[in-house]
This record gives sequence, structure tokens and C-alpha cells, in this order.
Amino acid sequence: MVVASDLSVWAWPDYPRCIFPFVLCGKPYDNCTFEGTLMWRAWCSVTSSFDQRHQWKYCETNGYGGNSFSRPCFFPSTYRNSVVSECIENEDSKLWCPTTENMDQNGKWSVCADTRISALSPGFPCHFPFNYKNKNYFNCTKIGSKQKRLWCATSYNYDQHHTWVYC
Repeated sequence: MVVASDLSVWAWPDYPRCIFPFVLCGKPYDNCTFEGTLMWRAWCSVTSSFDQRHQWKYCETNGYGGNSFSRPCFFPSTYRNSVVSECIENEDSKLWCPTTENMDQNGKWSVCADTRISALSPGFPCHFPFNYKNKNYFNCTKIGSKQKRLWCATSYNYDQHHTWVYC
């Protein structure tokens, strides 16, 4: 059986991760965009506001890395005796996916393509990344939720501002 900690034995590519939603020209984007590109290639911001920081990358359209030679995600799949139908976030806020029908049996996985990732809640007011208990989060999380519901901070530092919403 494969557990999340087993994923750490494989090297994670040190690529920046798309942050969704991000702000471009005052408008929130929930996934990769072709807006403003001359090469007609999808891109995303790697900060919550492209308008402020102008940091971006081309979106990966295929899975990469992992231990399955960059095979694409396979959904639905079995992981920890449960059916999963979307990318899974590990303890380091990296998104990965099974690449076979049953990850519990064979342990094959890839890093999720950027085009598979989108904002869990369209538009504002989530602020990504946000800091909660000295850890950065790049997506909504259930950690700290008594109801076990996904939530996010609406500022860069939940511990200072204590503002949040459910996703």
C-alpha cells in the first residue's frame, strides 16, 4: 500500500506552481489563460496578483515528474481504499495524481498538469498563498476546520488578520 509519505522519496520538480485565482488587469482568473499572449500558449501567475508582481509561467498541459514517467492523471482511481477524482495535495502543498486505476496496488503517480488545477471557489476573496500556523497554503484546506470543510484566508496571513471564507 502506498501512503502520502511514500511520495517524498521521489524528486518533485522545483517548478513554480500556478496560483488560482490570480488577478490580471483587475480581473480574477480561476485557471490558465491565453489573455495577453502573443504565442497563443496558456499561462498563469505564480503569485495571487500578476498586476502587482508580474511573475508567471507557461501552464503545463500534461502531468510531469513522479514515478510513472510523466503519465497523465487517471480518474477515477483508488487511493487509500477510497475513490479519488481530482488532484491530491500533499503535506508540502504539491498537487499530484494517480496514473493508474488503483494506486494502492501499484503506487504510480505524476505531478498534476497546471491545466487540471483551478480555483476551488471562483473569483475573490481567497488570497493565495496564505499563511496559517506558520505554513503556506496554495489552495483551500480542511486543516483547522472543525466541520472538515474547505476554507481559505482572505489575506496573506490568517494568524494576523483572522479573515477567512469557506471555499
